[in-house]
Amino acid sequence: MTYRNARWSESTLIGVYLKNEVERESAAEFFELFKTPWEFYREGESYDVLLSTGECPPLHREKLVILYGSGPFQFDTVHGLTVDSLRGGCILHDGYLDIPLYGETATFPTSDTPLLKVKGCARSAALVFNAGPRKVLRIGYNLFGEIRHLLTIGQPPEHATIPSLDHHIALLRKWILGAGIPVLEIPPAPAGSDFMVCLTHDVDFAAIRNHRLDHTLAGFLHRALVGTTIDFLKGRSRWRKVVTNWKAAFQLPAVYAGVMKDPWTQYAEYLKIEKGMKSTFYFIPFRNRPGNGKSPARRSCRYDISDVSAWTAPILCQGGEIGLHGIDAWNDVSRGKEELERIRQATGANEVGVRMHWLYFGPESPRILEEAGFLYDSTWGYNDAVGFRAGTGQPFRLSGARRLLELPLIIQDTALFYKGRMGLDEDSALELCRAVIGKARRFGGALVVNWHHRSLAPERLWGEFYQKLLGEIGKKRVLFVTAREAVDWFQERRSAVFVRNGAGVRVSVHGNGRPSRLALRVYDPRSICLDSDVLHKACGRTAEASMERNALWGSYN
Repeated sequence: MTYRNARWSESTLIGVYLKNEVERESAAEFFELFKTPWEFYREGESYDVLLSTGECPPLHREKLVILYGSGPFQFDTVHGLTVDSLRGGCILHDGYLDIPLYGETATFPTSDTPLLKVKGCARSAALVFNAGPRKVLRIGYNLFGEIRHLLTIGQPPEHATIPSLDHHIALLRKWILGAGIPVLEIPPAPAGSDFMVCLTHDVDFAAIRNHRLDHTLAGFLHRALVGTTIDFLKGRSRWRKVVTNWKAAFQLPAVYAGVMKDPWTQYAEYLKIEKGMKSTFYFIPFRNRPGNGKSPARRSCRYDISDVSAWTAPILCQGGEIGLHGIDAWNDVSRGKEELERIRQATGANEVGVRMHWLYFGPESPRILEEAGFLYDSTWGYNDAVGFRAGTGQPFRLSGARRLLELPLIIQDTALFYKGRMGLDEDSALELCRAVIGKARRFGGALVVNWHHRSLAPERLWGEFYQKLLGEIGKKRVLFVTAREAVDWFQERRSAVFVRNGAGVRVSVHGNGRPSRLALRVYDPRSICLDSDVLHKACGRTAEASMERNALWGSYN
């Protein structure tokens, strides 16, 4: 292990004063995602920015004080603020960003200087005051309560396309810059890239010949012969797709006889499409196990990783990764260890990531998966929506885990196209994906795509769309990595520690000896005009070069 150090002679240090210790875990995780110099408030110390979720502690030389909370606070009484409380469900707007809130929100009569307005009513949820030498912002919600909700419960599907947690980071950065205070941070993407992309494939079905007179085969025949024809008649599908699916259905006897190639064995086609991009395949460990004694029998898969041993070498040789598509690992430590060992034996890898089959997950899953020995989990996402369940594309630590990171799932094919889920046509699906990609490009993190292994084949035939999606993703400044590589990079970023160094800070990173792709970014308000449009650009990775200085880590050793 190696340590790399950087020193910055002038930097903002944020002091965080908490109303109660319950908020501590959420506050610490928030500042792992907004990687900027900060510390929990220490009496007698002074800070450039004081962020408080309770009554304000004694002040010293602070230039900006931000009071978060539904209150009421003594500050409200002193300044004659009338507080009305709204119980969750409101959406705030700062002129550019929407911020859904899930906890209690205090609102105030709209003033001439509202920072945040409540959509749908003439009230403000954030005001600014000039109090002598400092600026005070009164924010009507508890930031760390919102973060706790996002990282434990997540957003409902109707807010899926809003990266709410990233918006909270962007707002805080914007408010600090608006007070004329510089911001130093380690951006959530490797130097030279706007974001990372993890192409992943859940392998629920390895071959159609594994299915004989069962639910899966019946569903295939119905969708291939009836569903695709109805879609064509409704203008949702092309005739070429109808012909391909009908042909595949009538060729099944030859497939079962071994005369024709199994259409559901598509891993080689993925390697061809993704050449130079890398991808992660999640394999089922045991066949015919529905899991946990309560799941429907159709959840069980008709193959296990021993049946696809020939796939592992080509995937790994192309720089790919093989992980576990877990059955019981989410709710049973001993079963999790058993499933993990199955993947280790097949791949020779000691560290393995997991995504649960059908995205099964529970409150105890982070602890269970960590005790079982997994490196990361990538289950946190939607079955019926596309977007940011946790409000961010950054890997984060779920409550209950000490080490295990959650790599959130953002785009999933079945959520886009399956009837009973979003059920989109391809044009609408591509428009939605473009919007999500744009937000990933703006805010960084890892865009995790799950395109199921059989989705290139009949009756789905989503391969052409997948290639269009890859074209949209890869237009510029994107780094394709495996899920494990993304988690490794973010683990290194999380290892960075900011320490007071006179008037500035020292940054230390516990590395692995390889060249680091971490960068330091400095937003300097002295070099820009502090109007709302320019500050808005600082809310994402589209900030103008004049207001930031980026550098590879090694430049500051």
